Amino acid sequence: MNYTIHLTNQQATEIVKKYQDFEVEHTNNYTLFRAKYKSATLTIFKTMTMIIQGGGAKKMYTEICELLNLEAPKEKKTPAIASELNLSIIGTDEVGTGDFFGPIVVAGAFVPKNKIPLMVRMGIKDSKKITDEKVRMLGPKLMKELQHSILVLDNVKYNYLTRICHYNMNKLKALLHNNVIYNILQNVKEYDQIVIDAFTTKDKYFDYLQGEKIKIKEVVLEEKAESKYLAVAAASIIARYGFIYEFEKLSKKAGLELPKGAGAKVDLAISKILKTQNERYFDVIAKTNFKNLEKVKRKDSH
Repeated sequence: MNYTIHLTNQQATEIVKKYQDFEVEHTNNYTLFRAKYKSATLTIFKTMTMIIQGGGAKKMYTEICELLNLEAPKEKKTPAIASELNLSIIGTDEVGTGDFFGPIVVAGAFVPKNKIPLMVRMGIKDSKKITDEKVRMLGPKLMKELQHSILVLDNVKYNYLTRICHYNMNKLKALLHNNVIYNILQNVKEYDQIVIDAFTTKDKYFDYLQGEKIKIKEVVLEEKAESKYLAVAAASIIARYGFIYEFEKLSKKAGLELPKGAGAKVDLAISKILKTQNERYFDVIAKTNFKNLEKVKRKDSH
């Protein structure tokens, strides 16, 4: 859980004095002070907003409340989206990694704090919790309102990178997220935090980026971030909007309505396509390293 306090200059000075022996390198130009203490990370931004994260965040938060003579609020359920955090955040998310048919789409969105009320009024939340129809409506609106980037890894490129270069899914996602963030930073110079919907650990994320000339280092990987941060929720909607668009194009190309996921309906579609197309056709419309294709081929050969 994250904890946030809006500080006065005097309060910030007291906190810096207490934790100065635990100070670590700043991750961006908008950080005033950053420290790692036990299993918590404390960041004070130049806006005088302090955020505490990590497994030991609650204990550190209590310590700071005692230091500042503040009454720690009683525990309450975390809201569905952390819109109360007065932070400008870049968020990223991906769609399509569990679908046999269709591309992988990664999107990023920057939600400055002055647009948080707009995001709340628009009803922005995790794209998995809203219908395709609403995604089609919200996607273009978000792309108009927010600085964003969207990258599509089509099936031809995906199959080349997994088959010839031996990239796994997480490496592909790491590369795409890193590039999306880089694209956004070309137009966004002032932000408080970059949050990625976690698909691996932070150490492994940067292992996947080894050899890349450009690596955006000041990132936070957080599980279920799309339900905690408006920026990640907005990115998830933009990514799904792009995925729906690309998926519908592939359905027209295949001449049938392709099913999503990797279940029994997908197997039936594969069997139907194999009656009129050869196996190489799937390089263009599907992720051929999924088990579905080989399973259907074995079944149909008996």
